[in-house]
Amino acid sequence: ALDAIGDNLHAVNGIDWIITAYLLTVGVIQSPTGWLADRVGRKPVFVSSMLLFALGSLCSALAPTLPVLIACRVLQGIGGGAMFPVGTAMTYELFPADRRGTALGIQGIALMAAPAIGPVLGGWLVTALSWRWMFLINIPIGIIGATLAIRLLKNTGFREPRPFDWRGTILIGSGVFSILLAFSEGATWGWESARTAGVAATGIVLLGLFAYWTLAKARHPVVDLRMFRITIYSMTIGVTCLITLAQYARVVFIPLELESLRGLTALHTGALLVPGAIGASMAMPIGGRLADKIGAKVPVMFGLIPVAITNLYLSQISPHSPETTLMFFLFISGRGTGSSLMPNSVGGLNSLPAPRIATGAALRSHSRQIAAAIAVAILTAIVS
Repeated sequence: ALDAIGDNLHAVNGIDWIITAYLLTVGVIQSPTGWLADRVGRKPVFVSSMLLFALGSLCSALAPTLPVLIACRVLQGIGGGAMFPVGTAMTYELFPADRRGTALGIQGIALMAAPAIGPVLGGWLVTALSWRWMFLINIPIGIIGATLAIRLLKNTGFREPRPFDWRGTILIGSGVFSILLAFSEGATWGWESARTAGVAATGIVLLGLFAYWTLAKARHPVVDLRMFRITIYSMTIGVTCLITLAQYARVVFIPLELESLRGLTALHTGALLVPGAIGASMAMPIGGRLADKIGAKVPVMFGLIPVAITNLYLSQISPHSPETTLMFFLFISGRGTGSSLMPNSVGGLNSLPAPRIATGAALRSHSRQIAAAIAVAILTAIVS
């Protein structure tokens, strides 16, 4: 919808900030969500974040200018950034240990089905109605979802009224913001420019100061980096980052190849990506159930093997590769991703003590956000 938005709002420059502003906000807001969920409870944070997302969607739909739309996207990002990690923690805590993988696997169906539906539905809304309907459609979804959450969800999980770590939050928020900004805008500013290097260096320094503050000074850190001392948790974070790299190679650059080299429409391209999401959705509950039965190691290993094989094929595609073959390999890759993603998450969260579940889920989501930005930046540089 970016082209349509630019034409309608008479904006030439800064259109990419409609995406960047949301992603940066999501990246920054996730660090304090664990503390907030422990302080006031999972349910209030989840409901509030859904309503904030709906409110941000309404404001975005009514935005008269590009700067206003970008500000509304920040509001959307505050809600969207908190919703996913808290929702994951709630699902994990609602079920006994032998059913958590299955539960998260079923939740993962939505996680993978949405990217299949989104491009097709979004393309139709922009073409048939208006780009504003891409935001308006979120409002009834948010209101219905929040109403059901208030009526049905239990406010379970660990609670601790620990003080808020303002200094740590500012350091990690500023550091993550700088890192994501450098990688998001590096292609525009130039990867070797002083601006990119300066922003990235600032982010690294701030994150270094955050690590020092958390490990040496803070009594109640907003994100406890000592969780990385748990080997299994650290390894699952690493696997998540690598899966994210493979995912973004597909969902960002295959559409670019299809649209720019083959001249396909956005709707046609979105349809070609659907098998990958279907494969992942089918495999999510299976992978989760396997994690409950035999542990996470085997489904993660055997899920990543087809991901590696299909990426080897996808590296060789040309403008003449058959669409049916491409769809087949995307389906197999999706199956592998779905088989490995949830067992990996369950294995990581199972390694944490109960008081660290919400913070651990937020840190996993945080790491994936950073990995996505870095993946896109690295792959963009390679393609360029």
